[in-house]
Amino acid sequence: MDDTKEIVVNTATVLVLAGVLMASGAGAAEPAWDGKKLYRYTNEHGVQVLDDLVPPRYVAGGYEVLTPSGRVLQVVEPELSGKQLEEKRRREAREAADLKLLKRYNSVADIESARKRKLAIVEQDMAILRSNIASLQRQIESEESVAARTQRNGGTVSADLLERIADLRTEVSVVQERLTLREEEALSINDEFDQAASRYQEIAGNQP
Repeated sequence: MDDTKEIVVNTATVLVLAGVLMASGAGAAEPAWDGKKLYRYTNEHGVQVLDDLVPPRYVAGGYEVLTPSGRVLQVVEPELSGKQLEEKRRREAREAADLKLLKRYNSVADIESARKRKLAIVEQDMAILRSNIASLQRQIESEESVAARTQRNGGTVSADLLERIADLRTEVSVVQERLTLREEEALSINDEFDQAASRYQEIAGNQP
């Protein structure tokens, strides 16, 4: 049974090759196509096979659809493996990011201007937070001074005063956390724009 199929495959191959040679001759026109299709794929031995169908086990390896005269109607690419698919997605993501970068900026100078604008907002917020912390610290010092004076005079510091001092210290901690986050954001912005400027130079340098 296998020997018979091999003979059929070889015969079909000869017919297609003959059709290609005839069509490539000077002034030769391709014979009228009757809609019949042939399929060319590679088997497990690395041999190209021509047949009227693609066995399911070879579909993943890709194949070509041809007319009997040898004209390629369609090329079905091989299915990608997990690693190949992951690499393709990374490449497509990088290409999309590059295109977005080129659309957003016209030069490295544009990138630096955008960096300054974005940092200015964060730095303004950080300045306000630092001012708030300084103000709270002054209030704490003032309240602690009152408490110390009371103790020096032999009095007892009121629970309300101690609570106010504790609340002020808690507020300082909260504002300090916000300041730390904004400082980290400033570092992230600088890193983001450093990468954008570097990548833009790479892309611009590779463009004709």
